[in-house]
Amino acid sequence: MNAAPAPEAVPPAARFDTLVTRALAEDPHRYTRDRLIAEVDAGRHDGLLLRAAAGLGGLPKAEERRAAITTIDYAFERLVLPNLSLEQAQGYCAALEKTVRMSEASGLDRPGPIWLDTVHHTVLVSALFQFAANLRQVRPCDRVVLLHDDSQPDPRFEIVSALMAHLLGIALVRQPLRGPWFRDLATTSTPHTLIVSLADMPPARARRRPMRCELHAAGGIRLTVAVENGSAAFARRLGANHLVLDYPDADRIRLAPFQTERPPACPLVDWVFWPRLVAMPAVA
Repeated sequence: MNAAPAPEAVPPAARFDTLVTRALAEDPHRYTRDRLIAEVDAGRHDGLLLRAAAGLGGLPKAEERRAAITTIDYAFERLVLPNLSLEQAQGYCAALEKTVRMSEASGLDRPGPIWLDTVHHTVLVSALFQFAANLRQVRPCDRVVLLHDDSQPDPRFEIVSALMAHLLGIALVRQPLRGPWFRDLATTSTPHTLIVSLADMPPARARRRPMRCELHAAGGIRLTVAVENGSAAFARRLGANHLVLDYPDADRIRLAPFQTERPPACPLVDWVFWPRLVAMPAVA
């Protein structure tokens, strides 16, 4: 298994996701998406794709292409989803269960608020809605708190917020990780609160003992990356039931109690941050 240094080391100008975002910002139409895919197929961006990353030269070409198209579609989604009706958005979220199955679900029996760590899989929005819908079937839940450090709200979460309120009677609240955020969270949390923490953020600063995220791909490729995650301490202080929702296989979701020795897993080609790994040297 290879280990990669902190993903933030790659300059934004050298990343495929940045190129895609800029192209769609300049010309936000379907034909821009199709043009970007054609450029990938023509080899125009080979130096920014996964096989150019250290230790990933053995990744099948088809998997590299899938990762590139997934990144393009993930960015294009930001333009499309806000225009969907609630019925269309519900169908979009429900489609997740046709391709990814919940193979393990444990830890929901403990009382108290739930602190849920998850990762930046490209199906994150759908997974969050489907998890909340399934959670309501086994225990009360009236509030989902999404911890984030984004200054610009992702429109995908706006449509999920509307879906949760309309179909589930659940309020989705965005909690910025600024100021006395933990005090505010502790004050408002109840046994019926679900707290969602994205546990695979690239480190904002050097850490002596960084947490890890495990990435896997076709061909037996596995690597770990350093991530920013202080969830264990915060969940413990809150007295919350600390769970992890991750993706140990390309078609499988796992829900299980948090374990320090088992980092969250995600398919490499579906990890939103994979472009940051390109051109970075692997370390033992």
